[in-house]
Amino acid sequence: MKMKTIHLLLLFCTTTFCLGQNQEGELKKIISQQESDWNKNDMKSFSQAFSDDAVLINFLGMYWQGKENIITEFSHINECCIKPTSVKFDWIDSKTLSENAAVAHMKETLTAKEDYAVPGGVVKKGTVNSKFITVVFEKKNAVWKIVSMQVTQVNGPPK
Repeated sequence: MKMKTIHLLLLFCTTTFCLGQNQEGELKKIISQQESDWNKNDMKSFSQAFSDDAVLINFLGMYWQGKENIITEFSHINECCIKPTSVKFDWIDSKTLSENAAVAHMKETLTAKEDYAVPGGVVKKGTVNSKFITVVFEKKNAVWKIVSMQVTQVNGPPK
């Protein structure tokens, strides 16, 4: 009986670990696709990772609610602030909250591909800035979506 209990416990732990690894892989694919979409300047595709009622708080503290609004807001800043940049998302960690919910942290590195104007000045080609991103994912109908994203500018390069 004791041996059977140990075997069941090991099976449970192994299954839970594998599910967690598989979940993280699925979430990393979403973020990798977003990186690719940003760098192809396809913000409509970038925004498809969000749920219909998602919230994105950008690094300026602007609160964007709903996928359609997120698409609209990105389209407003595309020419000035997205198109002349490239982005790299580095996965830091994630935590499974349930089989249908997870939170992840990433580092964003944004590089100016050319000079571009922003309110109050010009960002020079080669300028690099860093941000931390917190993402909350929810799985509905077997599909993971971003339900909340918070982007925070950092003063120095994150470690």
